[in-house]
Amino acid sequence: MSKLWKKLPWILAGILVLIGLLVPSLLPWALLVAVVVACLFMPKRGLIGPVELPADDAFLPTQQVQWWYWTGHLHSDDGRRFGFEIVFFTFDSFLFMRDQLVQAAITDVDGQRFKFEEFVEFHLPKRIKNGFNLSSGAGDKVTAVGGDGHDRLHAQVGEYVLDITLEATQPPALHYGGDAHPYRFGGYTYYYSRPKMETSGTLTIAGETFHVSGNSWFDRQYGELYQAIQQGWQWFAIELDDNRQIMLFDFKGNDSAVEKSGSITDAEGRTVQLAAHEFQVTVLDEWTSPDTGCTYPSGWEVEVRGEKFIVQPLLKDQELHAKHLFWVGPVYWEGACSVGGAVNGKAYVELNGYCRCPLKGI
Repeated sequence: MSKLWKKLPWILAGILVLIGLLVPSLLPWALLVAVVVACLFMPKRGLIGPVELPADDAFLPTQQVQWWYWTGHLHSDDGRRFGFEIVFFTFDSFLFMRDQLVQAAITDVDGQRFKFEEFVEFHLPKRIKNGFNLSSGAGDKVTAVGGDGHDRLHAQVGEYVLDITLEATQPPALHYGGDAHPYRFGGYTYYYSRPKMETSGTLTIAGETFHVSGNSWFDRQYGELYQAIQQGWQWFAIELDDNRQIMLFDFKGNDSAVEKSGSITDAEGRTVQLAAHEFQVTVLDEWTSPDTGCTYPSGWEVEVRGEKFIVQPLLKDQELHAKHLFWVGPVYWEGACSVGGAVNGKAYVELNGYCRCPLKGI
C-alpha cells in the first residue's frame, strides 16, 4: 500500500493531463474521482501517541511536516573553531506537495566566513525501520545516515567538505513530556532532542584536511507545523561548560506568553521542562542583512530560573537566503554563538519569521 501511495500522485497527474487534453468535458469528474482515490490510499494523518524511540527517528508517513536537524560546535587539532548546520525538511501535505528541503551550512569562526548550500528534492525519503538514510544534491552532496543516537553526516558546502560521526552520550531529551503538544495558534508538534552527541571526523577546506571534534545537537520535530512556521520564533540550543544544556522556544506573536517553552538537561542527562514564566529573552542589538535587507535580533540576554546569560553571534552574517527557480524556500538566520554570564558556554540560535520580504535582485 505504501509503495502504491508513493507512485499514486504521478499516476493521477498523468491520467488527469491525458483527460484534459483528450476529453476536456470529463476533467471535473476525473478530478472528483482522483480526490476520492487519493483519500482511500492516503496514510492516516494526525496524532500517533507518545514519542517512541528509536522508531520515531524514521520517516513518519502520518505526519505532514517533519525534520531532522543537526547543529554543532567543532574545533580542529590546531585550535580553529567551526560551527555547522545540516537539516532535512520534508513536506507531505497535499496530493502533489511531497518534497524535501535540504540545507547545510559551515561557520568558519576564525576565518570569519559563512557558507551554505540548499537543495530541493521532489520526493519523500524512504522509510527505514528505527533510523534514516537521507541524501540530496548531485552526487549526494548532503547525506545523513543513522538512528538511535549513532549518526554519520556528510556535507559539501562550497570549498568546505564535512565528514563526521556522532554518538549520543546521554538519553534523549523529550520535550512537552514526550507527547503531542497542541499549539494555541493551531497545529501540533512532537519534539525531542539529543543535545549531547560526541562528534569527530574531518573538515576539508580547499583541499586541506583537518581532524575535528566537538559536540553536536540533534533535533527531531514532526506534526502539523505550518502554523508554527508561520508564527516565527527565536530558538536557542545552549551548551554550558558545566555540562548542562538548555533549549528555549521563544515564539513570536500574541500567543508567545502561552506557547514559549523550554527545557534544562543536567549533567546526568535528566531533563526537566521550563514553563513560560521561568525564562525571559531580551534582545540586545539588531543586524540588517546586506543580501535581503531583513533585520534580525543580534545578541540576547537570556534569564533562566534566575541565572542570566549573554548570547552573542560569533559571526554577524549567518543568514540562509538561497535562490530558487521553481520553489520558494525560507529565509532565516541560524548561527553559532558564544555564551557568557552565570556560566560560559556555546549556543546555536535560529531566527525564523523575521524575513518575509523577497530577496534583493529577484
